[in-house]
Amino acid sequence: MKRYAFLSMVTFALFGCGGSDGGSDSSAQAAPSAIEGTIDSVSATTVTVNGYTYQATSASFQGQTFDQDMLTLEPNMMVKVSNQSRATNSSVELEPTFIGQIENINRLNSTFSITGVNLKFPRLSTTIANKDWVMVSSMPTANAGYKVLSVVKFLQDPLDGEMVAEGRVSALDMNSQSFKIGQSLTISFDPQIVEDKRTLADGMWVEVQGQYDESNGELISSRITIKTYNDFPNDGEIEGIVTWVAKDKSEFELNYRSRIAVRSTTEFDDGNKNNLVAGALVEVEIGNQGNAVYAKEIEFEDDLDIDWEQFEFGEEGRISNIGDVKEFVEITNRKDKKTIIFVDANTEYEDFKDLGALNIDECIEVEGIIIDGKHIAREISLEDDCDD
Repeated sequence: MKRYAFLSMVTFALFGCGGSDGGSDSSAQAAPSAIEGTIDSVSATTVTVNGYTYQATSASFQGQTFDQDMLTLEPNMMVKVSNQSRATNSSVELEPTFIGQIENINRLNSTFSITGVNLKFPRLSTTIANKDWVMVSSMPTANAGYKVLSVVKFLQDPLDGEMVAEGRVSALDMNSQSFKIGQSLTISFDPQIVEDKRTLADGMWVEVQGQYDESNGELISSRITIKTYNDFPNDGEIEGIVTWVAKDKSEFELNYRSRIAVRSTTEFDDGNKNNLVAGALVEVEIGNQGNAVYAKEIEFEDDLDIDWEQFEFGEEGRISNIGDVKEFVEITNRKDKKTIIFVDANTEYEDFKDLGALNIDECIEVEGIIIDGKHIAREISLEDDCDD
């Protein structure tokens, strides 16, 4: 396999070859309209993502353009390949988790940090040194961490001193105009720089670009993009980690970003519906019907993060307290165990709007996940009575 050095952040002109057979018009028609996933392999003229090979002449990231040989594409880098017309005009974009200067490299422990976030990667290249600019690709883990897939070196500062970090919003404080992503990185922001002037909320997955203030350990944002799959092209394909599954398997959450419905017509490859569990690595062919995102096909990969099970929960109990700002509810189950349940942007409510519609002593059933020690609801339903 030959690594291909090409533009790291320019517009791609690609030609879908469809799997490894490549080249013919008929195979090009088989390629999904868009793919987001990790690079399988690269050559002097092609890049292969999720088994589909494209001829590549350029790349893009947030409209930034760089000189050739700025970055060497490598397997396991996260990218998005678009081919809206399934013809000759396509684009490939880099999808980094972090872009920044690498610090605190400890080769004995396989650790390093970027923007103050501690990461682990046993295969860090010996050519990478502290203060080098790198791009990190990763998958989310069960407890607000990152599973690093690749670390690739830029030959120079790619973003005029700015850095990029991606993660789940938590501890949002509109008064101080700050929040955290991951377990530790503080973001300061002006609401006006959020893409499309959208309102931030805990639980959203965001990409933040800005200047890192090392003295205060915070990223001062110049751009914030909220990332979901709700507008992903119909017939697109996404690789990722299942981060939550409904008890009845009717829907699941992918990469903490969006819910995807499972229909009776959903097909399964290398597994079945029983394999749809939190922590499963999957490739999902997306359908988009109105505002509904659903899975046409789910293909299971070999990897499985077995730690996810301990971060799922289901609880039923009577409401003993409701937070003043309707961000949490405390319930007491039949064994007098009290649990504080938080809600976020991805919580769904059955037959009511939000926590403001609930009352003390009512019975609710909750399905959710545990992130950074907090029980966070994914579904809340009002029950007639608790099991006494």
